[in-house]
Amino acid sequence: MQSSVYKQYALRMLSGKWGISLLVVLTVMVIQAMITTRLDLSANDPEVLLTSVALLYGATVLLAPIELGKNWVFLQVAKDEKPTFGLLIESFGSLKDYSRAVVYYAVFYLGLNVLMLFLIVPGVWFYLTYRIVPFIMRDNPDLSAFQAMRKSRQMMKGHKRTMLKLFASFIGWYALVLLTGGLAYIFVTPYLQTAISGLYLELNASYQAKQPVG
Repeated sequence: MQSSVYKQYALRMLSGKWGISLLVVLTVMVIQAMITTRLDLSANDPEVLLTSVALLYGATVLLAPIELGKNWVFLQVAKDEKPTFGLLIESFGSLKDYSRAVVYYAVFYLGLNVLMLFLIVPGVWFYLTYRIVPFIMRDNPDLSAFQAMRKSRQMMKGHKRTMLKLFASFIGWYALVLLTGGLAYIFVTPYLQTAISGLYLELNASYQAKQPVG
């Protein structure tokens, strides 16, 4: 489908759910800011910079359930279900879900950063291939992180261009984010996240339809 279809769908699903959506985005932003402001990522000393980057990576991975929960909230929105703020921290209450979140994001961020450091195209391919893993984890609680990543790879086969076009269609919105000093990010994020969730729901329906019965 056209990117405009997913965007229209996202706006329709967000109707009446903007309050909780904005609260979730703001909460995640505050948590991320609390981490980054305590690190010196502009240091000239390579040792200090490397230590800061390592600490940032570690903190991001350990707090992975929050990023996972954010995706779960917007998947709920896309399903036209009432989103709950508790989803943001739900994985902290389950050792299995916490472990899955940490393993996935540890692999995802490491692979993405290494690839993007040397080769942009493989990095983009990697991102698109595994972007829907959080949604798969929500709908398939029995899958391990690696099983969910394998399923994501299967589901995204032949569909990465569609997701790339969807992201590209938001370039104008992110230009607005820059023009507003980041303020518009609070509103753009729910829009984009719900559109991606809508794409996932379509891919998942298509994938399930192709699975053998029995």
